[in-house]
Amino acid sequence: MRIALLLMLLLLSVPAHAAFQGSGGFKGPTVGVEITSVKQALEGADEAPVLLTGAIIGRKAGSDDNYIFRDATGEITVDIDHTVFGGRTVTPENTVKLSGKVDKDLLEPAKVDVKVLKILN
Repeated sequence: MRIALLLMLLLLSVPAHAAFQGSGGFKGPTVGVEITSVKQALEGADEAPVLLTGAIIGRKAGSDDNYIFRDATGEITVDIDHTVFGGRTVTPENTVKLSGKVDKDLLEPAKVDVKVLKILN
């Protein structure tokens, strides 16, 4: 009886593992990101998705993870955790693409909480 039960459990678990394809993801265009400039981010709603292209021009005084980001429309503070840099060095001469969300706190200017940083040059 135990052997029959064990065989039945084994046979039922095989289809569950057959569909697993490993870790992967979608590779293609980003849809639904409407904020693509600093000007739009400064005016955007809290938690709105952001995809910015420009340069990180400096670090905010007194902070380890707040930087000044600039594009053709202006400047905004971006919050980039050291793990997002992934050991890479970024200079003001680099063009970067930042993906994240608008972060608006009461009585403070908007900033962007960056989740992904891609160096374009």
